Amino acid sequence: MGDGDVVSRPPIVGVTGGIAGTAATYAAVQALVDRLDTAGDRLRDWAVADEKVLADPDLLESAVLSPLTFADAEGRVLAAAGGVHGAVRSSLECETDALLVRGTVAAFEGCDRLVADSLRALGHAVCFDIGYAVSSAAPCLLALGVVAVPAVSLTRDHLPADVRSRLDGETQAIGRAEGETPEEWLDKHPAVTQHVADGSGGLLDGLIAGAPLLPALAPLVGLRPFHATTADAASDLAAFYQPEGPPHVRRRADLSVPLGDRPPGDLAGLILHLAQTNDLSAPDRPADQGTVEVQTLHEEDGSVRHIVYLPGTDDMATTPFSQDSDARDLAADLHVIAGEDTTYARGIEQVMADAGIGSHDPVLLVGHSLGGMEAASLLAHGSGFHVTHVVTAGAPIGGIHGYPAGSHVLSLENRGDVVPLLDGADNTDSVSQVTVRFDDHQTSVGANHHLAHYVRGAAAVDASNDPSVREQRASLHDHGFLGGSGTATSQVFQITR
Repeated sequence: MGDGDVVSRPPIVGVTGGIAGTAATYAAVQALVDRLDTAGDRLRDWAVADEKVLADPDLLESAVLSPLTFADAEGRVLAAAGGVHGAVRSSLECETDALLVRGTVAAFEGCDRLVADSLRALGHAVCFDIGYAVSSAAPCLLALGVVAVPAVSLTRDHLPADVRSRLDGETQAIGRAEGETPEEWLDKHPAVTQHVADGSGGLLDGLIAGAPLLPALAPLVGLRPFHATTADAASDLAAFYQPEGPPHVRRRADLSVPLGDRPPGDLAGLILHLAQTNDLSAPDRPADQGTVEVQTLHEEDGSVRHIVYLPGTDDMATTPFSQDSDARDLAADLHVIAGEDTTYARGIEQVMADAGIGSHDPVLLVGHSLGGMEAASLLAHGSGFHVTHVVTAGAPIGGIHGYPAGSHVLSLENRGDVVPLLDGADNTDSVSQVTVRFDDHQTSVGANHHLAHYVRGAAAVDASNDPSVREQRASLHDHGFLGGSGTATSQVFQITR
């Protein structure tokens, strides 16, 4: 990781976006179309110029002196302007080709949108049916449980010991025959998780529609009558929590990151540094939840650049009744997916100001999970700082669009980590953003999301020869965020509500 450390590299199973992505190909084709259009315009201008040559008084006067030569010149000019291979015909051919290619690209892009919209509508419909069935059956299942479970339990207690043992063995055998645990099944079918997340608006609509009296009560508690997207569902669910208020930011001089005084040498070192920052907010240290780090890199020429390390959610089990001062809870996740402002995002901006980051200083934001979502959102929506690069690990940012031209977003996703799928959409295939999927998974949803996997995935990215990956990696090095020869200083801050 920049100093000789060796990290195992899992296989990369997919790369999308960047200079070799579909969007870049479309952009290159559009650039070709523009050149054809320009060539057509220029040829048409030449044809008009040829006509002016024929009307030139000096040329007309020469017709009397040399009629044969004039006729030959006139024929050549007419051929150059409007002949079989003349400027007018060539102009029409160029502009026709441009029109056809532009129409083909538009058709491909329209087909992509149609497929995406169709899948989204299908996911909404399927999830609506699931939600409706669950909600409608809930009273019956509850009644059955109240009556049947005690009866079965009482009956089992009066059976002979050998019969109970035999029944337990058969139940375990049936469980083994049925195969995988839910986590194993999700691990093998990640696309299902993404489709369910994409249809979560339909699931919420179905739950509301199937529950007695709830459709009439929903507007009274602030629920939309229809949730077309994941963002709609997330916004309504987030409304049950306390409003996102202003942040409380304080410098934590008592906390430090082991790698804080060392510039990251490569991407694996960068993610390892993020993991160490994340460890400051470990579950056994609830008083330190919300900690982030700003690392300032000082070059020999006096220039500076900054890396802001943003850990993810501290508490995924937050309920509206257990919400506290933690700015990185489930409510923040819902607000970000809904495209809404959060205390964490405002706190990050204040941290950057308090750390002394100038408005023109280059900034790299690197974040895990919720931290990656906030990083991408700050780049897309603006922050008042010169954010040029974002690196995310295990972050659901498919719903975030509009990165500034020339910016770079590198997103790492581990196979089997369902968190990047929870926004229900693939990451944008754009020139600015590259998504790298690698396979370092365990059969555990929680374990697959751990940053240790992303350190190894980053090592695979460091060694990748994919052109899109190489360009992203080179940009991080060229801008001095990786492999710099200067020194580094570190500041730790805590963001709370």
